[in-house]
Amino acid sequence: MKKRIILAALLAFSGTIARPASATPSFPGAIRGHLGLGEPPPCALCHAGGQTGRGTVTTPFGATMRSRGLVAYDESTLRTALDALAAEKKDSDHDGVPDVAELTSGADPNAAGGDGGVAGEAPPVPEYGCAAAPGEAAHTGSGVALGIALAFAGLVRSKARPRA
Repeated sequence: MKKRIILAALLAFSGTIARPASATPSFPGAIRGHLGLGEPPPCALCHAGGQTGRGTVTTPFGATMRSRGLVAYDESTLRTALDALAAEKKDSDHDGVPDVAELTSGADPNAAGGDGGVAGEAPPVPEYGCAAAPGEAAHTGSGVALGIALAFAGLVRSKARPRA
């Protein structure tokens, strides 16, 4: 009986162990497929300098995608965000060409005129941030699993005790 309790607790705990930060590896291919691109876009489309990991989605396009509901490792939110950008004709780099049109033509939606911005242009007002982008709250399921496993272990243990 103790072995079952220990096993249940270990299984629940294993879900709470942090994984190494990384980009969502399927996203470039999913973007390619959803938009019918010839090649998948580079990681630098969303990750500044192509450096991936937690907290590295800092490009204008990546921030816009997050503000439209993009969640790591969830391709359905990727497709929804791309569709929202297309419907809104969103232009993250403010060069007059919508992001999705730039992607389908092979251009970078982060770089206006190919140089990253227009000289003398004021920085754009962000449409994203703590209040707009989905946070890490979606990743709390492992803590819930641990709580359930511990409650179950306590229940099993209380039933195993002889009553006086």
